[in-house]
Amino acid sequence: MKKLLFENDEIKYELENEILVSTWKFESLDKTLIQKILKIRLDILKGNTYPFLLNIKSLKNSTKEARDILASKEGCQGALCSAVLISSPASRMISNFFIGSSRPAVPVKMFTDEIDALKWLKKIRSAGI
Repeated sequence: MKKLLFENDEIKYELENEILVSTWKFESLDKTLIQKILKIRLDILKGNTYPFLLNIKSLKNSTKEARDILASKEGCQGALCSAVLISSPASRMISNFFIGSSRPAVPVKMFTDEIDALKWLKKIRSAGI
C-alpha cells in the first residue's frame, strides 16, 4: 500500500514497501526546478535513506545543469539506489548515455516496466548495496 508523503502540481512522493516513489508531472527540467524538488525530497525524508523509484515518463527535456545536479552527491542524497521509469526504449538509450557520462553517486538503472524496476530495487536493497 502506498502512503502519500507529498503532492503538488509538479511532483508526487509516496512510500511503498520502504521504497520512495517519485512521480514527476512536468515536461521540462531546469536547475531551479531540480533544486526545488531536491529540497522537498530532503524535507520529507528527514535523514532516512530509501531505494527510489523515479517515474519520469512525462519528462521531454532537461538542461545539462539539471542533469548534473541530479547525478551529483547532492542530487542522490537519501537514495540507496534509483530505478528510473522512462517511456520508451529510445529514452532508455539516451538515459543510459547520461548515466555513463554523469556517473551518478548511487546505482541507477533505467526501466520501461514498473514491475522490473521494483524487482531490481528489492534485489539491490536485499544485497545491502
